[in-house]
Amino acid sequence: MKCILTAALLAMTTPSFAEGWYFEASLEGGAEFWTYTNETGDVSPRRVRGNEIWITRTDEVNDLGPGGACDFNNCSVSVMLGGTDAKAGQQVQVTFSNGEVLDFPARGGEILFDNFSTTGMGATNIFVANIRAAEWVEISFNGRSHRFSLAGSAKALDAIQPYLAGQ
Repeated sequence: MKCILTAALLAMTTPSFAEGWYFEASLEGGAEFWTYTNETGDVSPRRVRGNEIWITRTDEVNDLGPGGACDFNNCSVSVMLGGTDAKAGQQVQVTFSNGEVLDFPARGGEILFDNFSTTGMGATNIFVANIRAAEWVEISFNGRSHRFSLAGSAKALDAIQPYLAGQ
């Protein structure tokens, strides 16, 4: 029985691959789910610290929306360009292929924006919605810019659904 339980837990924590975008779940000490991409295809971009986007969803504060969507107070977006994050006050520009643009001064730190406050809700929702709707996103700050392909991002975002079935 222990072997079956161990195999099930390993399967649950194994990343789901989706054309350059990935999904991981950490169910230790509360549910936290990551959807991320990086230019190397490495499954551990936290170690790479290159050009990467992380969308972190957690239901520790509030339940996630339908299909694991960000709802109030449960999602953050982190972006690294060239191994650095946006410094406080630096201008950040996020341009999607469908014409949607976000332009704002960074608050500083690893998290670019989140919906933990009303000021971040709009940007977080726009970003996550356009991850599904656009073909690419170009993010610029600190004199750096990188265009991320969004192929497979919807599949990676949807990989959360089996985990939510048990909640």
